[in-house]
Amino acid sequence: MTGSPSAAAVGAAGPSAWPWPIDLERCPRQGQLSVTELDGLRALGLELLRRADRDLGSAPWRAIRELVQPLDDARSALHWHPDTRHQRRFARDAAALVLTRCAELGRPYWTWPAQDWAGLIGTGAGELWQSWPGQVGSSARPYLLAYAYLLGGFTAFDRVGRFHRQSLASRVFGKDPVDDAIGQIRGVLAGWGYHRRCERELTAVICHVLLLNRSPRLEDLSGEALARLRADPAMGQYFPGDLHGVHRAVAALGHAEPPAAPKYGDGPAVITGTADAWAGWVERWHATSTLAPVTRGIYRVVLAKMGRWLAGEHPEITEPAHWTRQTCASWVAAVDRMAVGDYSQSLAGKRGRAGEPLSPKTKSSYLRMARAFFRDLQEWEWIPRRFDPARALGAPRSLRALLGPDPRVIADDIWAKLLWAGLNLEAADLPRADRRVHPFEMIRAITLMGTSGSPVLGGIPGAGGLLPVAAGG
Repeated sequence: MTGSPSAAAVGAAGPSAWPWPIDLERCPRQGQLSVTELDGLRALGLELLRRADRDLGSAPWRAIRELVQPLDDARSALHWHPDTRHQRRFARDAAALVLTRCAELGRPYWTWPAQDWAGLIGTGAGELWQSWPGQVGSSARPYLLAYAYLLGGFTAFDRVGRFHRQSLASRVFGKDPVDDAIGQIRGVLAGWGYHRRCERELTAVICHVLLLNRSPRLEDLSGEALARLRADPAMGQYFPGDLHGVHRAVAALGHAEPPAAPKYGDGPAVITGTADAWAGWVERWHATSTLAPVTRGIYRVVLAKMGRWLAGEHPEITEPAHWTRQTCASWVAAVDRMAVGDYSQSLAGKRGRAGEPLSPKTKSSYLRMARAFFRDLQEWEWIPRRFDPARALGAPRSLRALLGPDPRVIADDIWAKLLWAGLNLEAADLPRADRRVHPFEMIRAITLMGTSGSPVLGGIPGAGGLLPVAAGG
């Protein structure tokens, strides 16, 4: 769902009584911009594309008429709240950014895959501002999301960081239908004792579900639709219990069958968001490996992340046997850029750290687990040996450089004890049978060197007499 453009993605949501506000069939089907369209976009540039007063009779505007019209239709279909001059300007800025990126890519926006939309939207308003400094307001980002959703069928919300889901849902569906759906579900859950502190998060989950299902109507949330949403990678941003509670409320309202009761103590949660074949290989390895159960469980979580990464970036690769050295290189690069929460099935316990870069130690462990997985599969002759996991999935030098010694400052009280021991240690304190240099004598010598401004006279008792020691020696 997250990688399909335009009409194909809209149709993936199944039948809905809510009419899609944009007639996507009006968009031409060519996959590349014509020379005339490229010349028109470059002649206008971002500043003219974002202006309210257009000279539609000029040659550049006539050349891009087919590109501009769907964006104008989408802007007209939005539900404005508030309907102000500034909001209209932000919507024009967003449309101008879409057209400018079309010129850069050489492709019309209705053919963009999810990664092209995500690259334009970015992971935050700050990133958008840095990409277009001094030219567009950061408030254009919500409208970029709206255009991506309405014109590109974009639902890869896990790729664009934090945004206000209720605001997006209200813009594309209308405030009243969204508020009605939220009120119905919250009313049912409140009657079951859901705490009021959960209302803000619950509202975001409800709007997320409505957006993924492409309809504000609770009647469209059938059991099949909810099962499909549960497997969507974007739902991994929330606790599984959130969707379970929403499913129960929708069932109580008579729109779907109740969800299956969650099972506890019967093993790990079912892997979702990956190809079925990949999940099967992970479970087969998990059942065969001789690692400790807790360690196998950690490996299973990371291997499931690999499957979700494949589903989003390389959907054609569904089994370990399909991996090549190029796939390994792509995974190493993905791990190097990965943040907390990426490709996770649940963010339980990570809410405060979501979006932060992974630590070098964690990145190294992800690669180590991938190496062990493929090494085992090759050793067990489950897959052909197409590459050496130790080389193809090794940690890059830049990462290894961050894993070196991590010296710590010795606390003053501990250093004082070491200093006192070194200064007061006597020969009688040492075992007489040991004629080698003793660590405590070394500490004493080092201490004396550190507290003296001149070389230390004397030495350390050794096997052949005194070993001379000098400051800095």
